Amino acid sequence: MAKLRLLILFGGASNEYETSCKTAVSVLRTLEDDQYEIVPVGITKKGRWLFFPGETEEIESGKWTENPDCSPAILSPDPAHRGILIMEDGSYTLKRIDVVFSVLQGKYGEDGAIQGLCELSHIPYVGNGILGSAVCRNKAITHALLTAAGIPMPHWIAVSQRNLNRLEREYERIEEQFEYPVYVKPASSNSSIASGIAANRAELAAHVKRAFTQDSTVLVEELVHGREFRIGVFGYDLPFASFVGEMKDGAVTVPADLDDTTAQTIRELAITAYQTLECRSLALFDLFCTERGDILFGEVNTLPELTELSVYPQLMADLGMRYRYLLEKLIEQAVEHADR
Repeated sequence: MAKLRLLILFGGASNEYETSCKTAVSVLRTLEDDQYEIVPVGITKKGRWLFFPGETEEIESGKWTENPDCSPAILSPDPAHRGILIMEDGSYTLKRIDVVFSVLQGKYGEDGAIQGLCELSHIPYVGNGILGSAVCRNKAITHALLTAAGIPMPHWIAVSQRNLNRLEREYERIEEQFEYPVYVKPASSNSSIASGIAANRAELAAHVKRAFTQDSTVLVEELVHGREFRIGVFGYDLPFASFVGEMKDGAVTVPADLDDTTAQTIRELAITAYQTLECRSLALFDLFCTERGDILFGEVNTLPELTELSVYPQLMADLGMRYRYLLEKLIEQAVEHADR
């Protein structure tokens, strides 16, 4: 049986470059065997694409770009190629690809950009499509769609860069609807970057202006106190949800200590949210249980970190989808649903 030629895309010109490389190391070490022919292509922090024929340890150490055997490479948008073009000795060589497995995270990796290139190339690819990726990358759009679908969310307001000349009026609007403290974050960036808690008008203004350095839209939310949970969803036509996991000290405990009715309600809401947002393949949802006992959904990640010890693989492992099996199923369903 012929090997499946798998293009692993890693790195990327985003602030989540290191996370992507860490996922790539885990995926490569798991899939490097007789079943797949692995074609690693890394993207540097400056956006340069390089075919990387070296050892996985070089990605782990961060020195993969220094390998002298790296060659410039591009994923061709021409469907006649269905592969990557690698520059060798001044000319390009075509290497056909069966499946693209992108672990590019953050900007260009989760926002529909790389997904659009894969669509143009007519090569099956792991993960969410253009629409689901773009929608979920923008938290303001995500919040609007989930609120309209009846998914319980924290109270929120979006502030656009179009309103830079009247931010004081925006702050008044926020203060009319919220009590301090509030949580401020850029709409289309990792929430750990340029985000913060504001306890008064001065802090609100400082956080909003800092968040605008990362995105043109800023989200202001009520600050939620309570327990923090994660739930994963997997699949295309008939998606299914993991058991609910609780975050404690940076680690996930599965299943969370919840009554059966609450846990089942969360799983049903997660699937509804997944379908509402046009997700496919996989997604990881953040949610909270407030001190009042209310369940509130937070963010959705359409390309969660996929090391063996990351939250999404752990949630799936609790269902019996061990790490290698999870990766294999992600690849398998990408091929099965390529025509869609």
